[in-house]
Amino acid sequence: MIAVECGECAHTQLFPPQYDVAFYESDGQVNNVVKHYGTPQKTLFDHSFIEARRRRERFGDRGIRLSENMKLLDIGGGYGFFGGEMARSFPNAEITVLEPSQTRTEIGAVQMAENGIRPPQFQVGVLDQDFADRNRGVFDIVTMWHVLEHVPDPVGLLNLAMQIVKPDGALCVEVPNLHDDTIMLSEAFRNRSFMEEHVSYFSPATLRSTALRADRDAAVELYGYQRYGIFNYFHWIHFNKPQGASPDLFEGQDRFWLEAHWRTEKEHRLTSDALFMVMRHPA
Repeated sequence: MIAVECGECAHTQLFPPQYDVAFYESDGQVNNVVKHYGTPQKTLFDHSFIEARRRRERFGDRGIRLSENMKLLDIGGGYGFFGGEMARSFPNAEITVLEPSQTRTEIGAVQMAENGIRPPQFQVGVLDQDFADRNRGVFDIVTMWHVLEHVPDPVGLLNLAMQIVKPDGALCVEVPNLHDDTIMLSEAFRNRSFMEEHVSYFSPATLRSTALRADRDAAVELYGYQRYGIFNYFHWIHFNKPQGASPDLFEGQDRFWLEAHWRTEKEHRLTSDALFMVMRHPA
């Protein structure tokens, strides 16, 4: 496999593209992380709960209104931890996780039960035209957390997602950032960044252009978002390998001044490890 960049639009994809629903049904993505990074599955679960909380908190930072009677759909929601966090925070809301892997929904339900979290509604399946036709303009918020890079037709998926968003609703998308400066600073990180699970690789410019190809009239907001902490960043650069068993997400206060400044700069310059995009229908 090689990564190729389009000479006209600069979109980057693997060639040949790899996509197999059976890979996700067998939880192959998480198994690959355990294999290549050496991170225990329990740590991955713990980090997913942290990310679910951070994602909920981010809505307010970006002016996205949450309400007790909202309808939210999380596409490709995996274990459903984000859906569980939203269901916990908004017990009267209708929170649904649409996930192609039955296995992942079952694992997630067990993990949430063990952590005292009420699972969201799970629906095993994918967002296709039939689903969009049955749910046109139904959802206040639709989310895709690290999903768009996995699919063979990101433009088509965004188009379908916008069809099911209410006129005053929002589609929220997070993807890895091709312009993460760690890619240039660590050869090992660069080699790991191009993985068989990811079909597309988005820079800020190509993510925006993909969104506008999906819906040329959409209002698009693009932000940097840094998931991992500065110690993880230093480790990739200094040792040229992952932290392994315990990658740094930074949940403490001991180095807050340093962490906050570093994160703010990376997000402002759009060199963070992830990009966060909000799409809305025109006013």
